[in-house]
Amino acid sequence: MRHEIHRVADPESLSLDEIKNRYWDNYVLVTNTREDSLAGVVRYYCYANEPELTEIIMEMDRDEAEYGDCMLFYVGPGRGFVGVYL
Repeated sequence: MRHEIHRVADPESLSLDEIKNRYWDNYVLVTNTREDSLAGVVRYYCYANEPELTEIIMEMDRDEAEYGDCMLFYVGPGRGFVGVYL
C-alpha cells in the first residue's frame, strides 16, 4: 500500500517539540537542521517511509546553500526504525 507524500505549503523553522505536535506518527523530511537537534524546516511528511522521500531528500542535498543539512526521520510511538520515540 502506497501512502501519499504531503508537501508543506508554508514551511517554517520548527523546534523538535513543534515537529512532534504537528507531524506525530509520520516520517518527516527536515531541512536546515541545526547541529544540536533535529529541529529545522519540515518540507514533506508521510505516514510511511516511501521511496520517493529518499529521492526528494537526495535532490535537496544537492543544494546545500538553500536547504543546509537535511534529514529524514520518524516522529512517533515507535513504528519507525530511526526516529524520535516517545
